[in-house]
Amino acid sequence: MAEPIKLAYFMAVKEGASYLGGLLVTDTSGIPLDFRYTEPITPTRLQSILYGKSLEPHLKEEVIQKTLLKELKTAPDLFIISVTELAGGWSGDAKYPVLAVQKSQESPLAKVGETFRAGPRELLLQLTDGSAPLRVVFAASVDAITQEQAVLKLLEAGYHMDLVEPMERVAAALQSLVVKDS
Repeated sequence: MAEPIKLAYFMAVKEGASYLGGLLVTDTSGIPLDFRYTEPITPTRLQSILYGKSLEPHLKEEVIQKTLLKELKTAPDLFIISVTELAGGWSGDAKYPVLAVQKSQESPLAKVGETFRAGPRELLLQLTDGSAPLRVVFAASVDAITQEQAVLKLLEAGYHMDLVEPMERVAAALQSLVVKDS
């Protein structure tokens, strides 16, 4: 029997002067297998000056993401981040295919499983009959073969769960951590 697919949803946010991140790993039913988060990280004034515009990407990708990945007990098959992070030029060093998923407003494709290539790193994926297809955007580091393998995993998982919703849970969990400390 094939090993179950594990999806990792990563988010790093800035709250005030601090940064924090969360990483939720789910099975293909959306059931949490692991959740890790960082305590708020507040850079010093000197760090802010020395790092300049590279501070935020450094904290999110090098400090938060790598710390959370090291702490995971189970290795994910796909590493899902927000479309905004990916569009911002994500250069994180994930060992897994990095992608973003987003609901679209496009007309449904002809059949479940069909894809429409919108570009070398972007496609629409029809997960259910009659609904709008899912927009999938891959990081620049994900080659065409790995993209195809990832699409098959997304199809399998999408049969059982809403692939976008776990990211909303990560955001809510991080928000609850911020509210708790206020």
